[in-house]
Amino acid sequence: MIGRPSRDLWLPALIGLVGVLASLAIWGVLVTERREQLRRSTEETAIATASAIEVGLAHHLAILEGLADLRRRFAAGAEAEWRATLAERLDRASGLVAVDWITGDRSGGEVADPPGGGPGHRPRATDDADARDGPRFEGPIEGEAGRIGYRVVLPVEVSSSHPAGRLIGRFEAAPFFETVLRARASGYALEVLAAGRRLYARGEPTNDAWQDWWQSERTVLSPFGGPWRIVLRPTPEYAAARLSPIPHYLLAAGVVLSLVLAVLAHQLRVIKRQSRVLAESHRLVEQRGAELERRVAERTEALEEVVAELEAFNHSVSHDLRSPLGAILNFVAILEEDFEGRVLDEEGMAIVARIERSASRATTLLEDLLKLSRAGRAALRFERVDMNALVAESFAQVRAAQNDDDVELVVGPLPAAHGDAALLGAVLGNLVGNAIKYSRGCEKRRIEVSGRIDGGECVYSVADNGRGFDMRYVDKLFGLFERLHTEDEIEGTGVGLAIVRRIVRRHGGRVWAEGRPGAGACFSFALPDREVE
Repeated sequence: MIGRPSRDLWLPALIGLVGVLASLAIWGVLVTERREQLRRSTEETAIATASAIEVGLAHHLAILEGLADLRRRFAAGAEAEWRATLAERLDRASGLVAVDWITGDRSGGEVADPPGGGPGHRPRATDDADARDGPRFEGPIEGEAGRIGYRVVLPVEVSSSHPAGRLIGRFEAAPFFETVLRARASGYALEVLAAGRRLYARGEPTNDAWQDWWQSERTVLSPFGGPWRIVLRPTPEYAAARLSPIPHYLLAAGVVLSLVLAVLAHQLRVIKRQSRVLAESHRLVEQRGAELERRVAERTEALEEVVAELEAFNHSVSHDLRSPLGAILNFVAILEEDFEGRVLDEEGMAIVARIERSASRATTLLEDLLKLSRAGRAALRFERVDMNALVAESFAQVRAAQNDDDVELVVGPLPAAHGDAALLGAVLGNLVGNAIKYSRGCEKRRIEVSGRIDGGECVYSVADNGRGFDMRYVDKLFGLFERLHTEDEIEGTGVGLAIVRRIVRRHGGRVWAEGRPGAGACFSFALPDREVE
């Protein structure tokens, strides 16, 4: 199982990584799109603000040019009208606090006429060259109480009979910009720069370094010459209102969801692996249960066989053994009664012979029962058994015991078996002995022993051309003390085939029989082919 955790984690890690990357991509798209919207909105606001300032400056220039026209009209000396008109125009221009008229001659002298001038102001000297210049801007200038302002100088040609001069308008920046920018650029901190110096400022910009991208600069084309520059930055309140936290919430939710999916994927893989383990364990348990059931069935069957054998043994003891033993007792009583004090004659010898037969049958029955008991209790000694040699040996022993010489034995090539040689010899001895007994009275008695390997089993068959049997009673053949013929027809105790079945089953094999009345019988048994296993 070494290396299993790393193999289990690669898919959850991939799912989590893909989810996080997808969340970052979506967050990036949303943030970028929102920033672009805010940039465009700020840019549009800056353009509108610059346009408003340009319009205001153009209005100032128009007022000054109007005053210049009045000066030309009143140049002949209508000073009273000039001053009255000037006072009226000052009230109309926001931020215009004073207008000065400076007259210059060619010698460089100057005459100041400041109808709207303030204290401490002294216009500088002028000459004809300056009088021919266009409008120009001067400032920013710090005035009274620290107020920032600027001056606009407008050269004026009056007439050939009067010298040229300058019309100087002095403005305060704050009133002008507050009037022009009223209800404009709300939410933004505004700064107006002229000649690199601050001319006007409104609001406090956000100091968040992450919002440096959110500002806009525009150039104001001043009619007085040099360009002005305005800078817009969002205020903290406006930034908090416009910068939605939803993309960040979505990013956090996406990351959390990705981690949850990764954990779920890992848990699913763990559950799947555990399910396979449980399924395999369940299969093994079922297999073990089936094996136990099989063993229980085998033990139950064996126990039932033992019980049946015990019942048969009880029946044999109470019936089969009682019969020869009772006959012995009866014949002994007859001998005592009829031949007391006499020498046994032919009749007495016949009784003795019958006593001998009964005793022999009881002895044989007891010996067969002992053989059956040993066949079920003897320890198995597995070895490779030459079945051809074992058949020949068993046939010789049985034929000698039964004194039958007119039986032909035909043995085909037999596969070697793996089992207990002594017990397998008992199997062959019983089958060959039955074949010899049940073929008596037939011409050309013949026993054929054959063998083959079939489906992982070594199959052996012993066939004869004797009396055969009815297949309706085949289930009784291998039962203890079960016989299809009487003892007068065929001698025997009914134990031999039961011994055969017990030995074969102890070797893990099976046994069966086929036959027809008068057409012989074939008894077969199969043993596991250990070489295949």
